[in-house]
Amino acid sequence: MYQVRATYLPRPDLQFDLEYYFRVHVPLAKAQAAGRLNIVKLEVETGCTALMDPTKKLSPCVFCIYLESREDLETFRRFMAGPGTDPMRADVPRYTNCELEWSVCEVRDV
Repeated sequence: MYQVRATYLPRPDLQFDLEYYFRVHVPLAKAQAAGRLNIVKLEVETGCTALMDPTKKLSPCVFCIYLESREDLETFRRFMAGPGTDPMRADVPRYTNCELEWSVCEVRDV
């Protein structure tokens, strides 16, 4: 299984409207992905801080997408490179001034 993470990077003048994010942006992202992607699970992490120093803010929000196979990951990459994500990209400035960092990793049960 693969996990794709969209991490919103903190900044000194950070603005992030979680209410808007959950009310508008997440449903928009789900609607754009519907029928196009084989998503196993979606998660949102909020208020990420350093474990040993909770005053150190790591991210206001991380959006996690779980995909079953390498093929699903490649489909996701093509989707992200195409025009299907234009509405989501246009919506980002409405709830945050943070830059996004995308990463992917393989997830294994232990």
